[in-house]
Amino acid sequence: MSYNYFDKLEVFTRIRGVLVNERPLRIGAGKTSSLGTSLDIAVLRTRLGGNYVPYIPGSSLKGMLRSFAESILRARGVEVHSPWDFNKIKEEAESGKYCPICRIFGSTALASHTRVYDAYPEGAVFTETKISVGINREFKVACPGILFTEEYVAPYVKWKFMMDVINIWICPQPRDELGELMRDLLNALKEGLIQVGARKTVGYGFIRLESAKCTAYEVKDGKLVKSFEGEICG
Repeated sequence: MSYNYFDKLEVFTRIRGVLVNERPLRIGAGKTSSLGTSLDIAVLRTRLGGNYVPYIPGSSLKGMLRSFAESILRARGVEVHSPWDFNKIKEEAESGKYCPICRIFGSTALASHTRVYDAYPEGAVFTETKISVGINREFKVACPGILFTEEYVAPYVKWKFMMDVINIWICPQPRDELGELMRDLLNALKEGLIQVGARKTVGYGFIRLESAKCTAYEVKDGKLVKSFEGEICG
């Protein structure tokens, strides 16, 4: 299989499920100066059904999956280069031998084989606010004079999750190291081991994947046909 191009579709896999943030979740919209609000850091929102509601950007979900995959490979003794190591990326492009991370998530020289979509809330979303204190990084102490108000999503909100994976076999069983790594990532999500958003050091952002369903399509006799549909098993 060629991992450089998408000129030949071998398998297309769509994964759907529900994400639940088991801890507070904050994906901030940055400093806000809107009139009528006392918030310094607001939760990122998008317009949905006539209202502005919090959501989890697909870029944030994909980034945390990539980071977790890198950690798994390093634990296995596999060398993982930075996504900004352009010399290494150029070497891989010239040789045609890309690392597993680039083959799954892409690089500046290789298109991604994974698409992760924005996760929108399923039902009501409750947000809360808290007053936090700034930290003096030089002396590593709190600075009482530097207070700010931040908003976060309360625990146990449900979010619609969808991800597409192209030309990597995941279901019903992986066929190579890339498929195995993707299954490791999905299993980690199902176990609630992955964090997304800010405030990770104080336990924010742990999410768990529920009701994960996998649908795989393959090209047979020139036609795209459904070859598997079912739950993702560990």
